[in-house]
Amino acid sequence: MSKEIRLGTAVSQPGTIQYGQWDGIVHPTGHSDWLPVIIAQGKQDGPCIWLTTGIHGPEHAGPAVLYQLITQELVDQLAGTIVAIPALSPAGIRTKSYVPYHVDTNPNRLWPDGRPKKEPDPEKTGLSSVEEAFARLFEPLLATADFLIDYHNAQIGSISFVFRDRVLYRTDVGDTEANKAEAEALSAKMDGMIAAYGHSVVNEYAVDRYIKNDLHRSTSGAALQLARIPSMTLELGTGLMPDPAIVNASAAGTRNVLRWAGMLPGEIEPITGITVVQPGYQARRTLQAKSPGACVVLHVAQPGDVVQKGDVLAELRDVWGRPFGEGVVRAEADGFVVGRSHGIYFYPGQTLFTLAIRDDAPLVAPYPDDYFKTGEG
Repeated sequence: MSKEIRLGTAVSQPGTIQYGQWDGIVHPTGHSDWLPVIIAQGKQDGPCIWLTTGIHGPEHAGPAVLYQLITQELVDQLAGTIVAIPALSPAGIRTKSYVPYHVDTNPNRLWPDGRPKKEPDPEKTGLSSVEEAFARLFEPLLATADFLIDYHNAQIGSISFVFRDRVLYRTDVGDTEANKAEAEALSAKMDGMIAAYGHSVVNEYAVDRYIKNDLHRSTSGAALQLARIPSMTLELGTGLMPDPAIVNASAAGTRNVLRWAGMLPGEIEPITGITVVQPGYQARRTLQAKSPGACVVLHVAQPGDVVQKGDVLAELRDVWGRPFGEGVVRAEADGFVVGRSHGIYFYPGQTLFTLAIRDDAPLVAPYPDDYFKTGEG
């Protein structure tokens, strides 16, 4: 018999899909935002996976995947429990805003960071309502989740892919070698989960920039680094108009993860209808392809193209159509094209492509030396 799991007003019942809400934040106008909760539980005991999405208002493919995925037919075969939250940022969804009106930063950088609590500075703004809510929500996640998947959208026309976080370990407490070995085991398990999903893979930045950009405070980053469970961020192409092929492929990939985790029977489904890039080496995200000036950019490389250092990515023209500068932008490293920036008119320094380039940095690495000592990055 599966164990009971509660989240807000939603309470699991074996063999059923239950619905409820979890109280999020209270607005000064007197109304509150609650998060919708879906708990799908099989009759057989098994792992618990959290599926979250909707933390960015313009990203609508993730909820579409959940609505397609969670059916009574799936529950009838399920061993274990799915806890799904299709709207992590109700205010952002209402206004189709990446950053909701009541915070001043990306809400997917506001999960707990594991640092020691500091005395509040009376001259600085305290924790936002979203940070406080996510800190509370992290407690039941920590208590119940064995795996986590967080669904997002990258940009119009981009490929469907997984962002793979590096696994960090501590050197300031316990046995460093034991901590490293635990991190390596967690990294290997996460690789199995990502392989089961079956889409293209893009590594996150190396440790220093990963911390600097607060990626360890993303939904999947916090689940991985603090809850120490295999977690991944999925990027599903176009946001406000989800691509049905990507939605279908993501639902299939998620079912494959459930099979890998021992939660569903059957063979791994083939991933069809999308481009899956396998360059033969690890690749990480970069925004290195920039406009050298104010000019017209005619993209040559397409999302999913594998490129080598020196390959032409785009042609450059002035507004009359004549060659601008060197006339082209070339790839600075081997890699592949994840997506293109929109439009053809660019100012100096603007990013032209999202690329994944060859990555030789370790996938398991220590936290920065002063991370837990100072509480600052």
